[in-house]
Amino acid sequence: MSSPGSKKLSILYILEILRDYSDENHLLTQAEIARKLFNIYGLDVERKSIAANIDYLIDCGYDIIKKQSGCYLCGREFEPSEVQFLVDAIFSSKSINSKQARELANKFSKYLSIYQRKQYNYIYKLDEINRSTNKELFYNIDIINEAIENKKQICFNYRRFNYKNVSLKEKKYVVNPYFLVNNQGKYFLVCNFDYFDEIANYKVDRIYNIKILDKELKPITKLKGFEKGFDISKYINENIYMFSTQTIEAVVKLFGERTPEQVEEWFGKNVRFFEKENELYASIRANETSLVYWCIQYGEGVELIEPKETREKIKNIVNLIQKKYE
Repeated sequence: MSSPGSKKLSILYILEILRDYSDENHLLTQAEIARKLFNIYGLDVERKSIAANIDYLIDCGYDIIKKQSGCYLCGREFEPSEVQFLVDAIFSSKSINSKQARELANKFSKYLSIYQRKQYNYIYKLDEINRSTNKELFYNIDIINEAIENKKQICFNYRRFNYKNVSLKEKKYVVNPYFLVNNQGKYFLVCNFDYFDEIANYKVDRIYNIKILDKELKPITKLKGFEKGFDISKYINENIYMFSTQTIEAVVKLFGERTPEQVEEWFGKNVRFFEKENELYASIRANETSLVYWCIQYGEGVELIEPKETREKIKNIVNLIQKKYE
């Protein structure tokens, strides 16, 4: 027998049942809702009360569609396509371990009906992806955000591995934390060492023993090239591989129909295309080391023309690679 107090909660339980067991292809009748209330929550609720509660939920703004064959919850916190995007982003991220990824994916999929969740069965493959084993990732993010908000320095150890996958002993780093950046599925801390004027990047999943220090951080406007502040989107477009070297202006010659599309995908608005003597070129502003390795990656479709010093670096690397394959 249901208690009077539990019956007051029936409206919340009805909402949960509609959220879990209904969608536009799976309508629930009042009788079916009554059975689920009894089987799941042990509540014996009359169909008349169920109808009244559904009307009350509609009056409260819930998008519940009623038809002769039943009703279903239409409007949800997230649309199925939005949940799919978020779950796919979690699925492809290598910054979090498989347990964290599965828990996050399951949290988002709960915004859908149990029938819509079945399309995310690939979540079981999370263990098959090469990903971080650091269980402190979300703790690290919380600490870094707290330090940034309070304008404090942080200290941490950083894991590096040798070919035997053995963690190498590292000294403690003390840095000025500025931003967290997600680049190619991995979280990076954008920071600075007091004794340098340049930006440094560290993978958050390799950070451990992190602490907030009682020392004010150096404002990013004190760094060379950031006197007017920091533009995250501009920084990501210029640092496609998150190397901490200088940003340069470069001219790249393009070959092939798809190459301009690939250039825009990687560098976004940092690109200006132009033609010269019936040849296509791109003017690119990017981190030098990132641009060198990008040009090697797309070697068949691009040729770096300027600056000459960077062109020489690519030439030396290509010659070294060629000797290895002779």
